[in-house]
Amino acid sequence: MLSGIFGRLGDLGIIDEKFDCAITTSCTYLDYIVVDTISSGEKCIEFLRENRIGKANLICIDKVSS
Repeated sequence: MLSGIFGRLGDLGIIDEKFDCAITTSCTYLDYIVVDTISSGEKCIEFLRENRIGKANLICIDKVSS
C-alpha cells in the first residue's frame, strides 16, 4: 500500500546475541521506522493519522548525511 518504507531500524540489522540486551535497552532509535524520502515519511504519518493507529518516529534516508 505504501512504498518507500524499509521497516523498523532494529529489524534491518543484526546484533550479536551477547550485546543484544545492552544495545536494545540503550538505543531508542531501534524503534524508528526507516523510509527513503520525506514524501514517503509524510504518507506514512498520514496513514497512521487517518487510521488512528498511533504515532511513529521516522528516519528519512534522503536527509541523513554520510
